[in-house]
Amino acid sequence: MDGMIIDNSMMFMMCMMMWIGGLMFIIIIGATVYVVARWLMMKSRVVDRPLMMLKLRYVKGEISDEDYARIRKTINELK
Repeated sequence: MDGMIIDNSMMFMMCMMMWIGGLMFIIIIGATVYVVARWLMMKSRVVDRPLMMLKLRYVKGEISDEDYARIRKTINELK
């Protein structure tokens, strides 16, 4: 057989390198999913919450049509 003979220590090192590579891959994918999920959650909280609260006040009758339009315009300008 023409080729390199792999002894136990080389086999162990190759297995360790594969495990470390797989673990790094899982960590990178997990970190990416975490960052994207946090970004989407923060974006929806910051953007949608003021408009949601404004609509709720309008539906309850706490503010008039003019106030609703003025405040909505201000919120949209701040985005």
